[in-house]
Amino acid sequence: MNVIPILAVVFFAACSSAYAEGANELKVLVDDKVIYCAASLKNSDDVFSHALNDGISVATVWDVQVDRARDYWLNKSIAEVTVTHRVVPDLLSRSWLLEDQASGISLRVYSVSEAVRFLSSLEYFPVLDRSLLVSAAPYVMHASVVLYIGEVNETWWGNLLKSEQASMQQEFTLP
Repeated sequence: MNVIPILAVVFFAACSSAYAEGANELKVLVDDKVIYCAASLKNSDDVFSHALNDGISVATVWDVQVDRARDYWLNKSIAEVTVTHRVVPDLLSRSWLLEDQASGISLRVYSVSEAVRFLSSLEYFPVLDRSLLVSAAPYVMHASVVLYIGEVNETWWGNLLKSEQASMQQEFTLP
């Protein structure tokens, strides 16, 4: 029995879980009317920039969920929003097309760092109306990210095979 492949799998699983938990950031921003999410992936710049500089399209699928935390029962789901950010490189013009597939808005940029920031963060992303939440009740916001290098696999078995790149959560209460 060869022990080296088994140790390699255990080491990779330990490193990826440490990457997913410790290096990312999620903040809940509360306005007068809207609950926003600000999330960012840390240490992902190399993965994105290598693929984009090689002419490979990259997409991140962000799934943001808000639950009401309950002590003696399962948490109650309040809202769930999924947004897909996709970057298509154009090596001829050295530009990158940023596509927000939820809204259909696209923008062409000429800096790979802007494309990487677009893929690796959500800034003031509106999640739900504040009037749906009760003051002083505990809530939990979860954000998970799935990374696709190349085309997004939209087949029925693609949902079974997707692997979560990162997962974050933040507890909050309304004043």
